[in-house]
Amino acid sequence: MAKKKRLPVLLLAAAVCFVMLFSSVFIAVNTDHDCMGEHCPICYQINFCENTLKTLSHAVPAITLAIALTDSFSTCLSAFTARKRTESLVTLKVKLSN
Repeated sequence: MAKKKRLPVLLLAAAVCFVMLFSSVFIAVNTDHDCMGEHCPICYQINFCENTLKTLSHAVPAITLAIALTDSFSTCLSAFTARKRTESLVTLKVKLSN
């Protein structure tokens, strides 16, 4: 991976981990809160965190699989092209004389 792409990818991965960790912590801390009824803001946030965790739990493996397949395909392709020998007049040792 190019060095230019490495930092944004690491920041994105850290952000996803941050969201997953603190959503779980928020749910764990506020599970036994004093509910105010139908329009409780804490219940709304807990529901939002649960939906976020469900979405990420489905998206992260799919993205990881796509990245792994892309990386393995590019590795195989580069290995194939590295073995393919390009022929030129120099590699064929052709003498060009008039």
